Amino acid sequence: MPLPIKKVAVPRKNYQRQIRSYLVLIFLLLAGAGYFGFFQYQELVVAQNAFAAGQTNLAEMKKFEKDISGQYSSLNSAFYEDFRGIRNAVEGVLPAEENYTRITQNLDSFVIDLNKKSPSIFMGNLKFNQPHLDNDNGYGVLPFTISLSTTRANFEKMLKYAESSGALDDASRLLDVRSISINFPGQGAASAEPSVGAAEGLLSVSLSINAYFQLPTIL
Repeated sequence: MPLPIKKVAVPRKNYQRQIRSYLVLIFLLLAGAGYFGFFQYQELVVAQNAFAAGQTNLAEMKKFEKDISGQYSSLNSAFYEDFRGIRNAVEGVLPAEENYTRITQNLDSFVIDLNKKSPSIFMGNLKFNQPHLDNDNGYGVLPFTISLSTTRANFEKMLKYAESSGALDDASRLLDVRSISINFPGQGAASAEPSVGAAEGLLSVSLSINAYFQLPTIL
C-alpha cells in the first residue's frame, strides 16, 4: 500500500518587501558613508585653509587643527566600523552572489546541532536548481530542494529556522519556503510495541526553498 503524501500550505511573509528594504538599506549605507565623509572632511579643510590664511593666532590654529584632525579620525573610524558591521550583516542576508557553499554549510550546521540536542533529524538530498534574476524587483533567486527524515518537533524547528531567517542581528541568509511535501510512514499500520520514533511520528519531508541574492553590478 503506497504511503500517503500530503501537500502543506505554508504561511507566507512578505519576502519582496523585506528584500527591497535590504536593497534600500545598502543604498542608504553607501550614500550615508559618502555624506559623512564629505562633511567631516570639509571641516578639516576649513581648518587647514584658515591656518594657511593666517586668520587666527598660529599657536591656536595649530591646536584647533590638531583637535579637528583627531575628532575627524576618531569619528571616521567609529562610523566606518559601524558601517562595515551593518554592511556585512546585509551581505550575509542578501549576498552579492549565489553562494551555494554557505547555504550548504549553514543547513548542515543547523541540522547537526539540532540532532545533538533533540534526535532525530537527518538531511538527505540537497539539490540546487538554476538561479534566475528578477530584474523588476532588483534581486536574484536561487531555488533548491532538500529532503529530511525527522520528528515532528524537529520539523517544526526547521520551519521556524527558515521563517526567522534574514535577520540582521545574526546575518542569516534569507530563506523562503515555497512548498512542503510530507510522507507519514506507518499511517494505518498497527504495532503492539511502537518505537519512540514511531510513537512521536517520524516524517519524510521534501522542502522547496528560495534563497535570494543581489543583482550583479554592471560597471
